[in-house]
Amino acid sequence: MLRVRKIRWQGCTPALLLLTVLLGLLSACGGPAGGMAGVGGFSNEVFTNQVQVAADTKGGLKWDKTSYEAKAGAVTFVVANTSPITHNFVLEGNGLRLTSKNFRGQNPEFLSLPNLTAGEYQIICTIPGHREGGMVAKLIVR
Repeated sequence: MLRVRKIRWQGCTPALLLLTVLLGLLSACGGPAGGMAGVGGFSNEVFTNQVQVAADTKGGLKWDKTSYEAKAGAVTFVVANTSPITHNFVLEGNGLRLTSKNFRGQNPEFLSLPNLTAGEYQIICTIPGHREGGMVAKLIVR
């Protein structure tokens, strides 16, 4: 016969415990914290503070700039990839690493963060060989 043991979590109500488990599962699956829908930790919400980023239109392994700037806070990256090559968008730095889905086509990707902190980051494409080929740019957030 199966025995069920009651576990008491000091200071946790069953609802709080369930919420903690669910949020932990979202985090383990790469989902965004706080319940925001999105890809790879990016939010789908579009903010007025935007950074325009584009892949080389002729298919070179580079972004349109070597350095970008953003204002700290809620930021939307508007990422265009009209090149014939598939790319992704990775934001890395200050303990953060967020990865978009792979994409190309006429429509830009809107990748948002509700609270990007000041600091220095890298914008990278991690498709095999692209980072090594030079598809890395600096992002300075003030």
